[in-house]
Amino acid sequence: MFRNGILLFFLLVHFAYAAVAQSVVRCASDEYIQLQIQKDSGYLNRIQQALEQARNRQASNPADTRSTYVIPVVVHVVYKTAAQNISDEQIQSQIDVLNEDYNRMNADVTKTPAGFLPVAGSMSVTFCLAAFDPDGNPTSGITRTQTTATDFNLDDQMKSSATGGADPWPAKFYLNIWTCNLSDNILGYATLPSGGPPPDNDGVVIRYNVFGRTGVLSPSYNRGRTCTHEVGHWLGLFHTFDGGCADGDHCDDTPKEAEAVYDCPVFPHISCNNGPDGDMYMNYMDYTDDVCMNLFTQCQCNIMTATLEDPNLRASLKNSPGGCQGVAFNLDASTDLVILPIDTLHQQGFEPLVQISNKGAETITSVNINYRVDGQPESTYQYTGSIASLDKKQVYLPVYFTGEGGHLFYAWTSEPNGAQDEFIFNDTASGEFIVKSDVPKNTNSIDSSLTGGPFILNMQNPAAGTMHIQIVNTLGQIVYEGDADVIRYPQLIIDVPDLAPGLYFVYGKVGYDFVKQKIMVVR
Repeated sequence: MFRNGILLFFLLVHFAYAAVAQSVVRCASDEYIQLQIQKDSGYLNRIQQALEQARNRQASNPADTRSTYVIPVVVHVVYKTAAQNISDEQIQSQIDVLNEDYNRMNADVTKTPAGFLPVAGSMSVTFCLAAFDPDGNPTSGITRTQTTATDFNLDDQMKSSATGGADPWPAKFYLNIWTCNLSDNILGYATLPSGGPPPDNDGVVIRYNVFGRTGVLSPSYNRGRTCTHEVGHWLGLFHTFDGGCADGDHCDDTPKEAEAVYDCPVFPHISCNNGPDGDMYMNYMDYTDDVCMNLFTQCQCNIMTATLEDPNLRASLKNSPGGCQGVAFNLDASTDLVILPIDTLHQQGFEPLVQISNKGAETITSVNINYRVDGQPESTYQYTGSIASLDKKQVYLPVYFTGEGGHLFYAWTSEPNGAQDEFIFNDTASGEFIVKSDVPKNTNSIDSSLTGGPFILNMQNPAAGTMHIQIVNTLGQIVYEGDADVIRYPQLIIDVPDLAPGLYFVYGKVGYDFVKQKIMVVR
């Protein structure tokens, strides 16, 4: 019956468009799927099998519906005009709408008719702008691409830099959303899960002036529900009216509906003898104006949850390296960077210095910092102290010895507060360095204890060029910064009269040569 229902769904698509003359195409996903079938005769069969598998999983694993999911989102803004280059605030407003609508936290839940309240559903899902790109670099979760194209249609050219668009990020780890100017008054379209690794064109496309709820938006589509609708397709949902009175959306808790409902009709809107409550036109998978939409059903939520759980559909999102902007986890320790060793060292023993951060909500009082050079056995240092949420610390590790030549130093955090790190993709950092045995550049002598006044940095074998100098306290805060020509002035007089008593670190760098010295200020 599932197969027949989907075939009927496609047969009725053109009838649905022809029956209602509209100035906009509320959703072009049906037409898009037909185009894919023309290119690939097996496309429809893969969708059928994938969604049947999701439904079967939902039926046999009802506990799946209580899991919590995080979906990292990357928004590709493809624009020709300034108006199409939508703001970060507009983009964030759409993320907010998705979180509200899918978790049934939207302000207009009170508008759901009483007859439909028993079947109104919610998920446990967080949509967030990605914090890391596919290479592990920090990101805003937004890309911006200026194009010469006036508009785009259903041929996916906005999804490739070769055709004036933006290349997708790996679809198995990110929800790719493109905003652009769509032709033929199309508001949006989406790909459905089709089994196996998602194709390069996987994702959602939304017209720029119906995206989010902030900015200059189309009056009837100004609450972000176009994206809510299209993401529903991306998670395996059909239209509530697919199949007409024969019921083609495969959810028993959505009434049969003769055709798509537009605008914002008076309740109840009867068709298919579905009184007394009539069509569920306020469902996100119908075609009404944004202001009229306010619910998914529990069956729809179960199907989307099953799609997120199925390893052949979208379960890989659970292992995404994308992360979330802000705080998404309770326990998340991160190794931000290796400060030492880097560049060229002139001694075989060194004190590694790394910067770690608390990306989670819970204060970190202990965390393991693991480290090694090249393929050597790892060492572990346990940091104890206090790192507040979104704070960072620079931590010195025990002295490490290695031989001459080029090396790679790795450091990674584990077991914050003695527990499992909830997001492991930001745990590791590395740095390249070289150990040489020649006469060291920038060797220096500094009085180890200062009682006041300036201190003198004597450069015995200065490297050519300008040295950048920093003095850093034990909290990692820079208390002095400056530049000096150490060839012309090998004896540097540095006067920092306001230094409080305590331990400090002096760093000097010229090109690839680096020097570090501890000083103790005593007043």
